[in-house]
Amino acid sequence: MTQKIEPHMDTDEALMLDYGKGDQAAFRALYARHKGPLYRYVCRQLGTNHHSTAQELFQEVWLRVIDNRTRYKVEAKFNTWLYRIAHNLLIDEQRKLAARGEHLSLVNDEQGESDHIPIASNQAHQENTLHNKYLQQAIKHCVELLVPQQREAFLLRHEAGFEPSQVCDIVEAKPETVKTRLRYAMSQLRECLQRKTGITELGGERQV
Repeated sequence: MTQKIEPHMDTDEALMLDYGKGDQAAFRALYARHKGPLYRYVCRQLGTNHHSTAQELFQEVWLRVIDNRTRYKVEAKFNTWLYRIAHNLLIDEQRKLAARGEHLSLVNDEQGESDHIPIASNQAHQENTLHNKYLQQAIKHCVELLVPQQREAFLLRHEAGFEPSQVCDIVEAKPETVKTRLRYAMSQLRECLQRKTGITELGGERQV
């Protein structure tokens, strides 16, 4: 799935190679670029009751980056490599939770799946409601109700902006498997949003 990437100046890959040679400023630049999206990805995968675990896992991802700085090779985009580290750590953590008989609480207890989230009545066009705070809340809630593999595929593709081939590399799954997860995720999201808001389509979808 991976192919040789030629790094250019100031790209993530070039910065990581520079960091491997001892350039601390290169690491700071990488961290600044990716800390926000990566932290959101980890938090949304672990759920609302595991914030402290998410923080620890987020830190562990960057420790793995530090530990592998001299062994890093440009075999894929840096962010693909970074999120694959996070994915593997998340899988390990989810197995630990399952072994302890715990589950991921992805929605607040007081907000049941059947709760209706209203949409402001003065919206002129349905596409504009995507930016409405109520719809954003509904979308977030519905995403959190997806099963972990579907939720991860959706977040990587539609929130983090990875291409399907990159999603395959991150989760180490075949293209058809990823396509199936994305297709089921979109179907579940449409059904959930229709129940909550009456909206039947998601605006701005990326091709899966």
